[in-house]
Amino acid sequence: MTQHPHNLEHSLSVHGKNVQCLAEILRDNVNLAVWQRPRNNHWAAFVNEFCNRAGNLERFVSLERGQSAATALPGWALDIEGSNHWIADVDELAEMYQCLFEPEAIGLRIHVLADTMCPRFHVDRVPVRLLCTYRGPGTEWLPEPLVTRPAGEGPLPEQSVPSDQIQTIPTAAVALLKGEAWEGNEGRGLVHRSPQPNGTPRLIVGLDWLSS
Repeated sequence: MTQHPHNLEHSLSVHGKNVQCLAEILRDNVNLAVWQRPRNNHWAAFVNEFCNRAGNLERFVSLERGQSAATALPGWALDIEGSNHWIADVDELAEMYQCLFEPEAIGLRIHVLADTMCPRFHVDRVPVRLLCTYRGPGTEWLPEPLVTRPAGEGPLPEQSVPSDQIQTIPTAAVALLKGEAWEGNEGRGLVHRSPQPNGTPRLIVGLDWLSS
C-alpha cells in the first residue's frame, strides 16, 4: 500500500492492491481510498453486452441490509450471460460499504453513459461515496495541493490544472471518496469530475450513505 502525503493541513489519498486499504478512509486526514484491483473476466462479457444494449441508462434503488443489486437492473439484463457474477460483485461492494459505515440504508446508483455526466470539477455533499467504473475511463480527481478552494462559503471555483497533473481512478478499481457531509470534512471534500468517455460508453456504480 502506498500513501501520497501532503502537508498536514492537506488531505491524503491512499492507494493499495489489498482491499484492507479501503478502511483508511476512516482516518480524519484521508479523503480518498482506492483499492486497485484487476478487472474480472467473469463479468467482463456481461458489462460489454449490458452497455451495448442499455444506451444511456440510470437506475437508483435503496438497499436495506441483505438486499441484492439485482433489484436495480432491468429485467432483460438479468438474462445476459455473466449477470450473476456482476451482481455478486456489486453485492460484495455493498456489503463492504455496510460493514465500514453501518448506514441504515445504501443508495445504489447504476449509470451507463455515452456522454460526460459531471464534466466540471466538484465536491459531493455526501459523507462518503463508493465509485467503481466497470467500463470506460475512471473518475478524475485532483490532489489537494492543486485544488483552488473558495475563500469563504460558496461554490468551488473553476480549477486551472495542467492536464498531466489530473489523476484518474483506474477502471475496475474501488474508490471511497469523502465528501462535504463527513463530520469534520466541511470545505474539504474530494475534488473530482467525470472523464470524457472517448467513444466508449461507461458503466459506473455508486453507493451512498442514506442514513441520517
